[in-house]
Amino acid sequence: MNSFFKSIGLYNNLSVDLDINSTELIQRLWKITYKTNNTFISWEKDSSIPTRFEYRGMIESNHFKIRRRARLFDMNKNNPIFQGTISDKNGKSSVAIEFFPSWLQILNWFFILCFCSILIFANTRGDQKDFMFVVIAVAITVTQYFILKRGISRGKYEFERELIYITQKP
Repeated sequence: MNSFFKSIGLYNNLSVDLDINSTELIQRLWKITYKTNNTFISWEKDSSIPTRFEYRGMIESNHFKIRRRARLFDMNKNNPIFQGTISDKNGKSSVAIEFFPSWLQILNWFFILCFCSILIFANTRGDQKDFMFVVIAVAITVTQYFILKRGISRGKYEFERELIYITQKP
């Protein structure tokens, strides 16, 4: 499935070498990550998580699966999931991270795509062809795609910046 996401631009990966050992990196990641599951059915809302935590998810000894948490009045619901592995090489840690949208975001985009396709086919049958409606439906679908794509690139930039900041602070 990652190859499909990569072919349509909704998957990105990153490899970062950091000047910190892996156990200390995991410990510092835990300081900014609230332990919770990453499914869309979660008992705790993002707005109820304490403000000192930037991320929510699970971090284990050599891999993690987290995402940026939403703030109370945050309208940006397009935070991608970061899934990565941490390995230690000569006292330095190497982090390989994959960025992809959550299944709820993909499901939402799929429903928008299906709804717009049905409306396009309903309006272009017979004698009456309303092409302005087709343009609006296509614009809605393409806009949602670019919102997802922008969320992944922004999430990649922010998480890379966060990792570098974590390693630099004492």
